[in-house]
Amino acid sequence: MKVSRRKLIVSSGLSASLGVLSTQVSAQAFPTRPIKIVVNFAAGGTSDVMARALARSMSTTLGQQVVIENRTGALGAVGAAAVARSAPDGYTVLLTTQGSLTEIPVISPQTPYDPLTAFVPITLVGESPFVLFAHPDFPANNVRELVQYAKAQPNGVDISVTGSSVKLCTYALQGAAGIKLVHIPYGGTGPAVNAAIAGHTKLSLNTVTSAMLENVKAGKLKFLGVGTPKPYRLLPGVAPIGDTLPGYTATVWWAVFAPGGTPPDIVARLNRAFKQALADPANEEIFTSNAVLALESTPEELGRRVTEGIATTRKLVSAYNIPTE
Repeated sequence: MKVSRRKLIVSSGLSASLGVLSTQVSAQAFPTRPIKIVVNFAAGGTSDVMARALARSMSTTLGQQVVIENRTGALGAVGAAAVARSAPDGYTVLLTTQGSLTEIPVISPQTPYDPLTAFVPITLVGESPFVLFAHPDFPANNVRELVQYAKAQPNGVDISVTGSSVKLCTYALQGAAGIKLVHIPYGGTGPAVNAAIAGHTKLSLNTVTSAMLENVKAGKLKFLGVGTPKPYRLLPGVAPIGDTLPGYTATVWWAVFAPGGTPPDIVARLNRAFKQALADPANEEIFTSNAVLALESTPEELGRRVTEGIATTRKLVSAYNIPTE
């Protein structure tokens, strides 16, 4: 059968138009089933608390259930890799700290994903400093006393480590202070807080949670310092670590990513949904109670932050001779 060139062109144009129309209709209809937010840290930590708050709001605005799945392991790489392998259809996304994209791939060259191609940025959601906290009977009450105490311990001082950001900031802390800290791994902030309260690993550097604040008020934990360069308004009375170790900062940001290849229209829909959730006054209260400042961004702004973060991590690794794995 002979087909004219004109018919071929018309047929090809029609196919292309149908493909574009299909993508547009798919994005307009999205979501048609539940969305899963993977949190690559344990339940009870700051990441988990934030994700559950946002999911509750999004379930209402999107008209579909938004569920949380906690997938821990390898400083967060296990959960991140699971999302990277997921279908790029917007129904599985990752809410994580910067560590999964800007740190783990640098300090662990065997990480099974490329942070610049395996994910599509959606939006920032929050930022907070790390705090140095401990069991009440820990010998030091502030950073100056910690440095003095640690220097007198030939075998070092145990400290809980729950993710790549905590790990890097802990290496930077021991480098800046000239002390030895022995890293004890935990699956997330919640387990690290519980370990400090129980006296198993009495010292920790991590993000703030409302449970942590309650235990500080109850006398079951104490703060030694905060990672902001100046006093942090959400943690009044807690001195910056940099007051003792000039130049030291330790902060973390959270963001949402979709698997690489997710269509731009679906990314835009998710971006709007997360921004709506961030604007919910109930979520603002939850974030504040966990000492988190809510943030939002365009996908492009988040992408630039990831690229800059990778460069910063490489500088830290070099400056403090942080071993790769």
